[in-house]
Amino acid sequence: MPIVTKFILTAAVIILTTLAGYACRRKRWIEERVGEWLMTIVAVFGYPLVGFFTVWGTSLKASDAMLPIMACTHVVVMTFLGLALTPMVTRDRAERGLLAVSGGLGNNGFTMGAFILYLLYGEQALGLANIYFVVFVPLVVVLIYPLARHFASAQPQGTLGELMRRSLLDWRSIGLPINVLAILISAAGVRRPQCVADWHLVDIMVYTFTPMAFFAIGLRLHGSKVLPLWRMIAWLGVVRFGLGAVTGLGLAWLTQLTPWGFADLRWNVYVVQSFMPTAVTSVAVANMFGLKPQESSVLFVTNTALYLVLILPLVFWLFG
Repeated sequence: MPIVTKFILTAAVIILTTLAGYACRRKRWIEERVGEWLMTIVAVFGYPLVGFFTVWGTSLKASDAMLPIMACTHVVVMTFLGLALTPMVTRDRAERGLLAVSGGLGNNGFTMGAFILYLLYGEQALGLANIYFVVFVPLVVVLIYPLARHFASAQPQGTLGELMRRSLLDWRSIGLPINVLAILISAAGVRRPQCVADWHLVDIMVYTFTPMAFFAIGLRLHGSKVLPLWRMIAWLGVVRFGLGAVTGLGLAWLTQLTPWGFADLRWNVYVVQSFMPTAVTSVAVANMFGLKPQESSVLFVTNTALYLVLILPLVFWLFG
């Protein structure tokens, strides 16, 4: 199946399943709290499985190690910069945590960042995009889970180090060893079984877990919350698209001070990925830890819509 057809099908699935979830909640056919269970299944089991086979199928080279390193750096910087700026829009503890998570994580996978790069530069850019987010799952487990747990509670629960330790031992962090194993296998040169491609196993998993995730987002989407959240929506747009781009450009420039500085295609891949809309993972984390999940769905949908309408045409003009 051509990649363009895959994305069109994925986009249709995203829209239809989100609307289906929204309709099921409005009609009271399915309880809203089911969305929490579905997002937990997707985040704990779905994404790690897809990531395992995707990473295993990606050729990892030592010279490209700077891409995932700087991708992690971007997430860390964006998360804590965003957290420092949250008092501009809210004093609510859980909302501050939600904004930090949503501002730190970008939609860099096939449903947005990787596909945009493919349209711009072809298959080589798609491969570099896979390398860019190769350590995404470990970073989420080590940084985002503890942060979400911290702000979801009325009172702080220990130091950041203690929260990280608890996160690593949490059953919901099973994706970390799975992802590390995939990196080690790929780096060791072990070839992925041909049956994974022949049987379209990754496609099957993507088109199983993606509808599940967006159906859950629809279940927890409340249109009535859009206007009351306008300040948070605007804030997230500025952070993801404005601050994200400035941070990405700054970090890309810093690599020039090393022997592995970004240039040409790698520069463009890194910068374009730096200001993608907020990630589906932010909604999954919000549901897993009870971090304003309804607001998270609204922020994800509106931020994605703003990107497609306002930012994507600019991306094609500047980078096309």
